[in-house]
Order: sequence, then C-alpha cells, then structure tokens
Amino acid sequence: MSSGILRRIRRAVRQKQYQITDHALEEADADNLTLDDILTVLLYGDLDATYTDDPRGPRYAIRGDVAENPVDVVCRFRDDGRLLIVITAYVVD
Repeated sequence: MSSGILRRIRRAVRQKQYQITDHALEEADADNLTLDDILTVLLYGDLDATYTDDPRGPRYAIRGDVAENPVDVVCRFRDDGRLLIVITAYVVD
C-alpha cells in the first residue's frame, strides 16, 4: 500500500497536479523551507504515517531530509483523486 500511495503522490508532483495551501507555505516559511524543499520531500521521501480518522479522507505524512534535518510534508488527495493538496510542511523537532 505505501509504495502505491508514494507512486501516486510522486506522479501528481511530476505532472504538476498539486496545490500548496497557504497554511503549508506559512509553516514552511517559519522553518526556512522553500517550495523546492517541499517538492523534494514529496518526490524522494518515505511514507512516515497515514491518518485515516478524517471524514475527508486519508492524509499522508511524507518524511525526507532537507539540509540534514527531518522534514514532514502532510498531504491528501482531493475528493475526486485528481489533485494532491499539500496541507502543511515543517521541520520535525
């Protein structure tokens, strides 16, 4: 399952079928992360957690390293499954 969702996430990023929320950009900026950092984590990171307790559907935490710091990017697919929504991104403490 995890490899399937990672393939789907990576395909959405490569095809530019994603949306970064304002919240994600604000949180990333607070941790000195760039849009490129977020996309790199999505393209090369590992699935760290799946959250299924949301009625809007599962959320996925992808973890990768940026400048030797662990970074989580939390995302979900829109209801129709066509667009990846990046909810937040942050350096893991």
